[in-house]
Amino acid sequence: MVYITSKGKINLPSYKGGTTIDKSIMYQYVISPSCNIIVEYFPKNLAPNLITAIGLFCNFLGLFSVFYFIGFNENIGGNKPTLEDDSSVRWVYLFAGTMIFIYMMMDNIDGKQARRTKTSSPLGELFDHGCDSLCTGLLPLIVGISMGIRSWEILIAFMAATIPFYLAHWEEYFTHHLVLGALNGPTEAECMAILFCFLTGIFGQWIWFINIDFSVFTFNYIQYTGQLNEIIFFAMAIISFVTAFQNILTSTKKAIDMKISLFTAYSQPLPFIIFFCSEFIWLKLSPSLFLTYPIIHILSLTFIFSYVVCRCIVQRICQEDFRLFYKPLIFLIGGVLNTAVKVYFNIEILDEQIAVLLLFAISLGFMIHFTYSIIQEMCSVLKINAFTIPSPSTKKLN
Repeated sequence: MVYITSKGKINLPSYKGGTTIDKSIMYQYVISPSCNIIVEYFPKNLAPNLITAIGLFCNFLGLFSVFYFIGFNENIGGNKPTLEDDSSVRWVYLFAGTMIFIYMMMDNIDGKQARRTKTSSPLGELFDHGCDSLCTGLLPLIVGISMGIRSWEILIAFMAATIPFYLAHWEEYFTHHLVLGALNGPTEAECMAILFCFLTGIFGQWIWFINIDFSVFTFNYIQYTGQLNEIIFFAMAIISFVTAFQNILTSTKKAIDMKISLFTAYSQPLPFIIFFCSEFIWLKLSPSLFLTYPIIHILSLTFIFSYVVCRCIVQRICQEDFRLFYKPLIFLIGGVLNTAVKVYFNIEILDEQIAVLLLFAISLGFMIHFTYSIIQEMCSVLKINAFTIPSPSTKKLN
């Protein structure tokens, strides 16, 4: 399978690179200055893409440590954890938080290393944002487990993280700028994830089960009492949806300025709409499905989401038209139809558990194939190496 068309291969070398406008206060005054200092200690023969890959590996390492040592508690509405419940595994939360921190730093250092070594490339931009798309799906899962969030809340957090991420890249297709908010950008999300993991590691999960009475803060206008972890997750979801709405407004205005029909502009997020609606319908038809293999299910969705986002980024970089459908979505829709036939006609074509495992294997396969193929294609067109920087003598020979 070829992921770049002939037209795209002609346009790729002339790509000047997108501009990221990060308005984050934390990034401008803390993260970026720190990374400017740290990057000077990195050897100049260390490829930026390798730095990105190290960060992604650390994130996966934190994720699997949480899975292995803690797992996913399916006892919804169970007893509130006590001080002693997780005392023996609190180090796992601290480790996961540290891995997220390393990922965040590597994610910011890679671009600085690229400029420092003059090796910036379209492949580097794709690789960076592609790894970010994977981590966008993984972080809600790590933090959700650390905070004791269960099932549907984690899925809501997953959607709250992925929707604005996708729409931000849709907006970039028109504006050629990836604009990140002052207080609602990825830097703040990562810092909050680190903070939540560290707090759980220090105090234990029980702190997130404290009940908060909202009437105290709203002078009895809002009569609501809820657990701290649920309140935080739903607040983050609201912020994410507000951010997504801002992306839609900006993209609409830019499309009008560029004299692009709104039908064409609004059809471009169709793959994500299909992705979102298919998942919602599937879980609506079979609410217990998510509880069977919650981790496998989220990972499957993460791989499909990342695949769709990366394909969109390739189309923007290569100045190709947006595609409205991608093959991995066929298997997600197939899972929905398989469950629908069972629910409405009492006919089981394929066991749901097998369907979930099959979706995981297929989505992972698509992601691996895309990653390998697109790196080969871009390196061939741009005549660059993905994970090494040629020595000056090698460059002269070439």
